[in-house]
Formats: sequence, structure tokens, C-alpha cells
Amino acid sequence: MATKKGDSHLKKKESTKEKNVWLNEHGAYVDYSDTACAPCKDFYHVFVTPTQIIFRWWKIVPPTRADSNQSPFEIRDTYDDFLHDERCHSEIQRLAGDPTLQYLIGLAEGHVDYIDRIPDNVLEKMIAYLELEDIVRLGATSKKFRRLCNCDAVWEKIFRREVETPITPELEALAEKEGWKRLFYTNKLQLQMQLRRQKRHDEHAFVTEGQQSMETS
Repeated sequence: MATKKGDSHLKKKESTKEKNVWLNEHGAYVDYSDTACAPCKDFYHVFVTPTQIIFRWWKIVPPTRADSNQSPFEIRDTYDDFLHDERCHSEIQRLAGDPTLQYLIGLAEGHVDYIDRIPDNVLEKMIAYLELEDIVRLGATSKKFRRLCNCDAVWEKIFRREVETPITPELEALAEKEGWKRLFYTNKLQLQMQLRRQKRHDEHAFVTEGQQSMETS
């Protein structure tokens, strides 16, 4: 019996540890703020812990209105209460939209979106190996994936793997200025022209800096 109790305690501890892996630094599965869907300009915050779903919103109104200093609204529900809280559902749908409401209902029912919780640097490596059309589709699924699918870290990996152009200091300087994605979609002739312009610019800057240094001394 002691062994069985010990095994049960260990499994429970491991299960809790696995869940904690997906929490952010504030102990939340979801910690998200945004401006409400048009035409409303209110501000809202979604905060989901392992036991509660918390929805806050602030009314954004002209300072001349009588309710301009009104305190934020807040609804705190357990997962089970949230599933039956029609008022909370209505406010989330009004301010954050139906996709957010359905996502939170899924969380309350135990459907955790683990892919969305993978660290950004890991997702960037995964995205870089997708086909280009799949990257476009993935980028349309959420704000987070739109940001990741367009970030320089992803497109630098794709450029280095797919493009035969040598990675020179001039090319890296141009990529820092223009972005790796833009360079990837630039044809070879245009890229060479841009590199020549970048080289002339760097040489001119070097000469100008040298002249200023001599004048100062």
C-alpha cells in the first residue's frame, strides 16, 4: 500500500510539473491584452491560470464624460463556472470576438493548445523547414504566427539554406537594413545591384569618417 501511495504521489507530482511547463512567468496559460474589435475602442485583458479564467476590460471614453474615471470591470470564474457564465461569454464575444471565446471555452473543457505554447525559438526552427505556401497559411492563423512567419530569424535560415548567393558582410548588412525575407524574394540581378549600392555606401561612409578624424586631429 505504501508503494502504491508513493507511486500515486509521484505521478501527481509529475503531472503538475508537466502542466507548469506551459505556464508563463506570471503563472498563466494565457496572458493577453488587446484593443476591442471595432467600432468599440475598449481595452481588455485575458488571464487564464490552471484554476481560473479572468477577463478584465476598461471602457475607453472621452475624459469629459461622467464615467471617464470608471474602474476596470473584472470577471473571475473557475473553469466549470466559466462554461455556464453567459454574461462573461457575451462580454468576451463583444470585445475580443467569437474566436477568442471559442478558444477559452476549449481551454475550460481541457483542450489546451500546446503548439501555441512552444517557445518562439523552437517554433522558428520548425517554421523554417515548412514549404513557402505552408508558411503563408500558418501566418494567417493568429497574430503570434503572423509575427513568427515574418520574422528575420526564420527567413535568414531559409535564405541561407535555399539561396546560392554567398553570405558576405555586405549581404548581412543589407539584410539588417532590408530584412532577410525581402532579400529572399529579390531576384539575383536586383540583389547584386543592391549589394553594389551597399558597398559604395559603406566605402563612402568609411572615407567620410576618415576625413573627419583627420580634421579633428
